Amino acid sequence: MYKEIIICILVVIFIFSMDLISNNYTKNVFFNINDELSNLRNEITSEDKNEEKIKEKMKEIEEKWYKNINLLSCYLEHNELEKVQRQITLIKGNIDVKEYNQATPQLDECKFIINHIIDKESFLIRNIF
Repeated sequence: MYKEIIICILVVIFIFSMDLISNNYTKNVFFNINDELSNLRNEITSEDKNEEKIKEKMKEIEEKWYKNINLLSCYLEHNELEKVQRQITLIKGNIDVKEYNQATPQLDECKFIINHIIDKESFLIRNIF
């Protein structure tokens, strides 16, 4: 009986620690991408737009996203990740054709989806029940 209790306690500790690690990683990745999206939005909405700088920032966002998507897809819902992927693709497409006015709302929607994923995956009482 004593061994079973110890094993159960260890399993629970392992589960909570892995959840904490994955939650911290998710927040870290998404906060970094959110910051990059905010910087890109500032560049797009500025009076003197530097097209090269905008394309460079978009490339950085894509690289960060593709760098982390494989690990994130191991424990996050794929449809949530696909929503972010779709928004990033739409933003890139609008930047490529220099439709900055259409890229701005998509940037905001992408940030909203990312914030939703962060809230959804956080270890909170409202998410448990």
